[in-house]
Amino acid sequence: MPHIIVEYSDVLSSSVDMPKLLDKLHHNLADQESVNIHAIKSRAIPVQYSIVGDGEEMDKFVHINVKLLPGRDDALKKKMASDLFALARDHGVADERVSLSVEISELHAESYTK
Repeated sequence: MPHIIVEYSDVLSSSVDMPKLLDKLHHNLADQESVNIHAIKSRAIPVQYSIVGDGEEMDKFVHINVKLLPGRDDALKKKMASDLFALARDHGVADERVSLSVEISELHAESYTK
């Protein structure tokens, strides 16, 4: 049951087509080994208040967190992260004032209930 959670500076809503980016991220993850598109849950959450670094050089951020059940090897998780990062960068997210990051994390299988 992969989850894609995109947190982003709400001021980016005017310059980044977030629904389109979320759709691209969703389908990119679905194309990865061992992922079923019907199991993915994707959402984007605008953050109204944030500070990035010293608040001067970078003032906006996009953080993509993919949560997966355990069992995938590190090479696949690295590929997922790299592909999603490149997709977001190519979608216009990254510039000198936007901090872009991607994290792949594992859900706790014993407590995850759906």
